Amino acid sequence: MANVLTILWRDLCQPVTDALRRLGCAVGSRVWWCPGGQLTSLPLHAAGPHGIDLPGFFDLFVSSYTPSISSLIAARTIVRDGSEVDERLLLGIGQSDALPHVKEEVKALQDIFSDHAFVLDGAAATPSSVLAGLSRYPWVHFACHGSLNPDLPFECAFELYGGTMLPLQQILQLHLEGRAEGAFLATCHSASSANAGTPDEALTLASAMQFCGFRAVVGSLWAMNDEDGPALAREYYSHLLNHGAKDCDTADVRMSARALHAAVKSLRDNGLPLHRWATFVHWGV
Repeated sequence: MANVLTILWRDLCQPVTDALRRLGCAVGSRVWWCPGGQLTSLPLHAAGPHGIDLPGFFDLFVSSYTPSISSLIAARTIVRDGSEVDERLLLGIGQSDALPHVKEEVKALQDIFSDHAFVLDGAAATPSSVLAGLSRYPWVHFACHGSLNPDLPFECAFELYGGTMLPLQQILQLHLEGRAEGAFLATCHSASSANAGTPDEALTLASAMQFCGFRAVVGSLWAMNDEDGPALAREYYSHLLNHGAKDCDTADVRMSARALHAAVKSLRDNGLPLHRWATFVHWGV
């Protein structure tokens, strides 16, 4: 991993960094990557001179990804209509029957959001209940397995209670524009392409959530460690809600990238290995 990210830094990200500096982009600026082909599978945000005490891209800029420029433009122009959503803010979806740390992750959501969160865990998390919830809550948090199908990309799915699948195709049929805000996919391979050889856009669970209306999505490029979910969720939402603000309606989807960056930095600074923090990516505004 360190060797790959060092090569990415030398051949791609350092030249980009030099160009951004010439353009006057300050340290800490937002940067959007729009990769194609095999680059969709690589953590460009984590490229750097690893093994040397020098800053990498993660230390200099806050990275986001987008499957296409048009997707980013669309996400920026959507204005949320709160007239048809539940008064609570976040829908939490857990698979605690298969992942031992999900109950701790769900507790983190409930601690931070209090009565502003509604959780479907275990037998309550059925495809029909999740689809209904996605239409009611502006924010959603999946804590479950993800499944990729390179031959049938629309059959990529979230795995729910008892191994029941919620396919990508069903989520794409929802019309959430103007109601959905942010999605956190604490789900293995949620930002990994089911067909990384395509020259243009990559189809992932994360990009699909954008297509069906979510303006920003957090996902993982490869299998995440289950025990990292609770700490990452707690750090992410604490930063997003200004460190536990009582008024959860203050959540601003445009701050989600910085919230993820701060959360991942906290885990990295606490000794999380490279392969465990570099997997997390932000898509959208």
